[in-house]
Amino acid sequence: MEMEELNEWVNAYIEVHESENSSKEDLSCYWAIEKFADMEMDHPDLNWAAMLQIISLTTSDTVIHSLAAGPLEELVELHGVEYIDQIEKTAQTNLNFRLVLRELIETTDKNIWSRILRARSDD
Repeated sequence: MEMEELNEWVNAYIEVHESENSSKEDLSCYWAIEKFADMEMDHPDLNWAAMLQIISLTTSDTVIHSLAAGPLEELVELHGVEYIDQIEKTAQTNLNFRLVLRELIETTDKNIWSRILRARSDD
């Protein structure tokens, strides 16, 4: 994926969640939400890159909550074993990422969940 396409995806995701429109599906940028779902199985690396870029661009509570309840939750459930080291490393240096982790609900893998709990704390 080209950087320009990634930027378009990231900006559309932010736009759809910051919109005042109550029916998100009617927005022209709704495709950005669907793209995360389309990519979650075969391209978690692109989802990870998009999430990190979104986190670097906004601190909107709505966007953070949506990212945690959607793409990040799916990444952890589907690819937690492969990504937990990156999640922990990113959380050490990125406060905004820790804020997103704090919105994440408990995962099915108890080992991954205990590591996320440690990663999202301020200790």
